[in-house]
Amino acid sequence: MSEETVVVNKRGQFTIPARLRKLHRIKEGTKLLISQDESAIIVRRLPEFDDLLGMHSGEITLLEMTTELDQMRKQDRY
Repeated sequence: MSEETVVVNKRGQFTIPARLRKLHRIKEGTKLLISQDESAIIVRRLPEFDDLLGMHSGEITLLEMTTELDQMRKQDRY
């Protein structure tokens, strides 16, 4: 585990070092989960939809998957 020091500004914001942003694929708009335990604040990157494709990644496109999901939802409504 590596450590880096950052400074919190008057609005309570801090900058995640570029090396860590690249390593964890954090870009503008990425959602982060902030939690705490007894002695620490924990920042975790929330997975994006593409991260959840798992073992079937590459077998179906995102468009095909969303189209199929939409069709399944329509069938469940009626």
